[in-house]
Amino acid sequence: MKQHFKPAVTACVAAVTLAACSMAPQYRQPQVTTGDFPAVQNAHSVGRVAAQDLGWRDYFADARLKHFIELALTNNRDLRVAALNVDAVRAQYAIQRADRLPSVAASGGANKARIAQDLSALGQSYITESYNVGMGVAAFELDLFGRVKSLSNAALNNYFAQQHTRDATQISLIATVAKAYFGERSAQERMDLAEQTLKSREESKKLTDLKFKAGVISAVDVRVAETQIEAARADYAAAEQARNQARTALALLIGQPIPEDLPATLPLDQQFVDVELPAGLPSEVLLRRPDVQAGEFALKAANANIGAARAAFFPRITLTGSVGSGSTELGNLFMGINRTWSFAPQISLPIFTWGANKANLDLSHVRKNIAVAQYEKAVQSAFKDVADALGARDTLQRQYDAQQRSAKATAERYRLVDMRFKHGIASSLERLDAERDHYGARQALLATRLTVLENRADLYKVLGGGLKAETAVGE
Repeated sequence: MKQHFKPAVTACVAAVTLAACSMAPQYRQPQVTTGDFPAVQNAHSVGRVAAQDLGWRDYFADARLKHFIELALTNNRDLRVAALNVDAVRAQYAIQRADRLPSVAASGGANKARIAQDLSALGQSYITESYNVGMGVAAFELDLFGRVKSLSNAALNNYFAQQHTRDATQISLIATVAKAYFGERSAQERMDLAEQTLKSREESKKLTDLKFKAGVISAVDVRVAETQIEAARADYAAAEQARNQARTALALLIGQPIPEDLPATLPLDQQFVDVELPAGLPSEVLLRRPDVQAGEFALKAANANIGAARAAFFPRITLTGSVGSGSTELGNLFMGINRTWSFAPQISLPIFTWGANKANLDLSHVRKNIAVAQYEKAVQSAFKDVADALGARDTLQRQYDAQQRSAKATAERYRLVDMRFKHGIASSLERLDAERDHYGARQALLATRLTVLENRADLYKVLGGGLKAETAVGE
């Protein structure tokens, strides 16, 4: 009995031993030159939490925005598809990995037949019965040249790449939700500003009409006042459209209509916790970003596929074998004298493939080169994103501070000119000019503040923040 099993056991041990071989080229991470991030004020990062380690709950301060992010992480369809893609690739890897081990199947059967007299060697008809049970391995490939192992490694790296793609989708989703929320709030403030300006201009129009009736001013001043009223109405309508579009975008991102019972909001100047994100070194920041890691795992998968293409040039050995028992009587099925076994190794060697294997190898090399280029592009794009966000962080804040001072100065100028106009010292055109400058300065201030908010959301994203909800203790 033991001698009968010895060939099969030996073959299995050889298969496991030889499966460690691989014809895939040794993987080397491509070196991409990126330079250094731009120097910005207060860039010292000692004692700060890196974006990748900072939870989004500890970065955003507005409770309503956090609620929108929670809904998006639960309901967003793009994130759900990305997660399902991870599950699909994981299942594909499990299928491919199973090919590295023999699959054992049990079988059993019974057959009962009547033999016709004319077909019988005994010269008379009779009934035959047969029963058999067994267990065997069908077409298990001895992975002598690492073909199956390379395919398994490629599937594993594709799984890791898809997992990081899902992480990149989550990071992008959080930043997109934040920017849509900021856009909706900013549009509402522009509506409020336009409404206030419209009311102010309508009140001023009443005084202009009185002066026109008194013959103090001409009809030109009246028409100018009417023009400014319609301009404010147009600004209000444009801001209302922007707000409605932002609300629609938010509803799409969170995967449901915007709820009515939302938490209280914070002013737009208080949307972030008072924390400065350190830039760090490019090599540390870029290589931790999920999109860059996804590109590297895709490259590793392409590298493993070269090994499988190379192994196709060499012989493939498959083993098929079984052990069991057979009998013409069910009661004698498991008697020792009725045991059966079979062992059927098979070897195939490609001789004439008409260039198919060579073309497949060339294709795998081309796909690896494509993966290298895509990885390099991912690193360079990530560097550009971080450099742009860091460069804008300091300049936008200085621009916003300057516009705050400008808006304050135009407000004071408008107040003084309005007093002079009401006392008949300043002309209506002078007052209109001051009011228009003040309105334009406030609009510019709102636009710049929105850009500052979007920059801070983008900076958190490009530095790899958004995978953690809470900052780990000790970070």
